[in-house]
Amino acid sequence: MKQLAQYCVPAATVGAAAGLVAGGLAAFVGQPAGWAILTGLGLGVPLIVFGSGYSVLVALRKVPAGVFAPAAVYWLIAFPLALLIHAIVTEWVVTGTPGLPAEPWKFLAFRALLSMGFAIGFLWMHDQVARFYWPHLLKTNPYLTKP
Repeated sequence: MKQLAQYCVPAATVGAAAGLVAGGLAAFVGQPAGWAILTGLGLGVPLIVFGSGYSVLVALRKVPAGVFAPAAVYWLIAFPLALLIHAIVTEWVVTGTPGLPAEPWKFLAFRALLSMGFAIGFLWMHDQVARFYWPHLLKTNPYLTKP
């Protein structure tokens, strides 16, 4: 399990970076610190979880590493769900009660369109982080060896 978690670090880094950007932008536009932190967590945590899920699929050889089509299909589902969670958290922070966005199916459909761009960015950033992180684990992590 530890080795699988180590394998997921680059993917989790992508989600954490997205959360930091979201929280930073919220703070930049003048939102209170608590709102900015919850905005970052509301986006970052789901993307960390879904990104790690994608890495688990790659580690278990269910999808090939670095190939766009499987990543696009995965993020077609995962990215809108992550943004839905973010919207629910944002509603909760602003109004005091969690709630769905207006017209949730349209919300999800539009985010599904955006997911292709995120899939490209995810693969690119994941590969950039992984190429510096994974070499340190080559001797000890069986998920990094070729079958």
